[in-house]
Amino acid sequence: MEQEIENQNLSKIAVKNSKYIVASTLIFKFGGLIFTILIARLLLPELFGIYALVLSIVTIFSTFTNMGLDETFLRYFSEALGKNNHPKARSYFRHLLKIKAGLVVLTILILLLTSKFLSYKIYDNPLLFYPLIFSCLFILMESFKGFISSVFIATKNVKPLPLLELLHQIFKISFSVLAILVLSQEFRVAGLFFGAALAGFIHLFLLVLILYKKNKNLIVGETETIDKKRVNRYLGFAGLTTVSLVFFGSIDTLMLGKFVESSYLGYYRIALSLILTIISLLSLSSVFLPIFTQIHGKRFERGFQKTLRFLMILAIPATVGIIFIAKHLILIIYGNEYLLATSTLYFLALLIVTAPLITLYTIIFESKEKPKIVSKSVFISLIINIVLNYILITYLLNFGQEYAIIGAGVSTVISRLILMGILITNAKNEFNLSIKGIGLRKPILATFMMALFLLTFNHFVDMNLFFGILEIILGAGIYFGVLLLIKGIGREDLEIIKNLVPYQYFSRFIK
Repeated sequence: MEQEIENQNLSKIAVKNSKYIVASTLIFKFGGLIFTILIARLLLPELFGIYALVLSIVTIFSTFTNMGLDETFLRYFSEALGKNNHPKARSYFRHLLKIKAGLVVLTILILLLTSKFLSYKIYDNPLLFYPLIFSCLFILMESFKGFISSVFIATKNVKPLPLLELLHQIFKISFSVLAILVLSQEFRVAGLFFGAALAGFIHLFLLVLILYKKNKNLIVGETETIDKKRVNRYLGFAGLTTVSLVFFGSIDTLMLGKFVESSYLGYYRIALSLILTIISLLSLSSVFLPIFTQIHGKRFERGFQKTLRFLMILAIPATVGIIFIAKHLILIIYGNEYLLATSTLYFLALLIVTAPLITLYTIIFESKEKPKIVSKSVFISLIINIVLNYILITYLLNFGQEYAIIGAGVSTVISRLILMGILITNAKNEFNLSIKGIGLRKPILATFMMALFLLTFNHFVDMNLFFGILEIILGAGIYFGVLLLIKGIGREDLEIIKNLVPYQYFSRFIK
């Protein structure tokens, strides 16, 4: 299998699987966006802020059910399959699944025991209690879903994932809206987590069923001895990285929950959710990790350069575009009640560039069995993030709660810029990987032309839903049109974009 991989072009390997990953990601994120829009409008800022705070707490606890397990499993399971060693692959599966099960049980037990303390003592908000209790079911389903999904990705059997994700989103939205409409205000947020857990159970059941029918030999059969010390050592650093990254992503919400009213927390999460939706569309980490694990030398360098260039061609205009349409986007999607999220969204837009780069460099280090570098880098940046959040939130709170949430956004952006810088420096030292010479001048020029159009469009047009959609389509058209005219995008880039669009999958599904 190694020889076969060496004889294939990196782009073709990645793209072949990427179209299904992209389809699944699109469904997941747009389903999540629809879910967020619906519950934000139904709950209104105060209860939505409660939901956002509970979700952040749950995200932290969920991290301890993973501790880098999914990434570790994907890395070693892919390596064993790359050598066509199924017994060793089964050994990795069973060893890490046992650890996963133990962590899930322990985490849920701790959350059950501490939920009352968190609700009444830390945040002084009784409305948090029942959602935290029901979130244990949500954690259970999500933890095993992620682990089983890794098997599909490692085996490059990702074709079923989009349809399964579509069903999952339909069930989650349906159950959650029903819970809000039926339950009293005290139990509405708890009902959301129960509905999400029920949808997760259906999704997990279908994943296991398909895996057992199509890839039974990967989990059932003989095993062989593996170097558990090697795996556990990697897992230790990967776990530290995972925990630090999740704290990195949630610390702003957790700290804001202590200093501002829940409604302002709702404004902040609305801005952040829009940015995270865009970022997720640029994330193909699960596709590239197995590939970067199996290639070396010049092919590794070329793969990095191509991936970096492709991500920036999309991320740069997306960042500029969201700044121009931020206010109209929030107004159209969430309504007047959430317009206070606009200022924070302007600052958080910079994450659209930094997040894909951080993810890419994390993949690079993990694929080459150097998670220690990532864990140290993330930990340093996390400490900086906590300090910056405290300083800016408490200082800007003197001017009003709206400024406090802006302070959290600024802290988040600065700390991620620092993390990105540390990772770039380490990648240069370890692998001699450089970001120079990947050809970004022309994409930047095309972005500038797009920005001029957006500025003019916003000045002359009274924005509504129709014109908002039209502006996005025309802006994207102008960007790629200019890029083509000045030859800033090559045939290979177009081929990647063409193959990433999962048209064939959806056309077959519609038929």
